[in-house]
Amino acid sequence: MSDTPEFDQVVDARRKLSTYAEFSRTYWVLHGVGLVLLAGIPIWVSFLPGLRPSIQWVLVAVAVAAAAYSMLQRRRSGVQLPRIGAYPSARKVWFAVLAVTIAGVVGINLLVENGHRVAALLALIPVAAAVFVGQVRTRARMRDDIAAGRVAL
Repeated sequence: MSDTPEFDQVVDARRKLSTYAEFSRTYWVLHGVGLVLLAGIPIWVSFLPGLRPSIQWVLVAVAVAAAAYSMLQRRRSGVQLPRIGAYPSARKVWFAVLAVTIAGVVGINLLVENGHRVAALLALIPVAAAVFVGQVRTRARMRDDIAAGRVAL
């Protein structure tokens, strides 16, 4: 048997497992760039109307890249984390980020449709920043819930 008490072993195992809820800096940089590009699709299309047919391929490429990264991360680590609903403290932040994302995309689309492309471009910055910070906070809350043993499977 180990000299470490069982409770300390459990705490250490949770702490080690919680590191899998974090992403690398490279992921977050690429995620931030992708977020701005995707949220600004109506703006880019309004400036470059010939871009419309290739947008669907950009969306497919982003979706495939995200899925591939997730699968590679799972295979490499051997850890598959539960869905967002399993983390009590992350759930509220995730819903708030979802609401900001939907409101931001709708607002940007409305601005572009009404001919306010510059205003839409200026609105893109705080929307993308809020969504990005919210997603980072969601991951941090997920990590804290795993470390504290509050994950409801």
